[in-house]
Amino acid sequence: MRTIEDAFKSANFLKPKAYFSYTLGARKDLKEDFIKAFKHYDKTIDTYKHLPAYDEIIDWLVDTKGRGLMLMGECGLGKSTILNYVIPTIFYAKINKVLICTPAKELGQIERNEKPFILIDDLGTENIKNDFGTRVDAVSDAISYAEDSSKTLLTSTNLNPKELKAKYDERTLDRLRRCKVVQFEGESLRAKQTL
Repeated sequence: MRTIEDAFKSANFLKPKAYFSYTLGARKDLKEDFIKAFKHYDKTIDTYKHLPAYDEIIDWLVDTKGRGLMLMGECGLGKSTILNYVIPTIFYAKINKVLICTPAKELGQIERNEKPFILIDDLGTENIKNDFGTRVDAVSDAISYAEDSSKTLLTSTNLNPKELKAKYDERTLDRLRRCKVVQFEGESLRAKQTL
């Protein structure tokens, strides 16, 4: 009979569950890079305005502490720009990691791969699909896969906490709690146009 310690050593088919932490640099440098990337990629705003939520994201970039990131708030405050362009550019520049974001409404079967990140933009816009009579919720599946595979999950949503609770089951919500939530507030930053 082996000891539990011997089992730990010889049971290489059992991998410990662990979340990776990423440290991307000094706060001052990351803030400069964040602003440069935002201005470079978002041409829908007239003037860059640095929101308090942006500082919370920069703090997360300094040290992710093994947590994902959820950007939550009203439309037009930069969530999608940050998730699709700013964060991926900083990860690529600082640690040569490629992050690809998928809109929730386009998410299909999640690709089971070795990439350590899953990025989903605009939670709440997806449709539940039927696959030969079986309901398929690709977003909940992707969130579960991120948790089960110790992948870093980054998401954005225009839903508030109450709307999230109405949309997703407790299992999915529990997995989202692994993310640092950054609440965006304010009026849209997009150029004012007459509709």
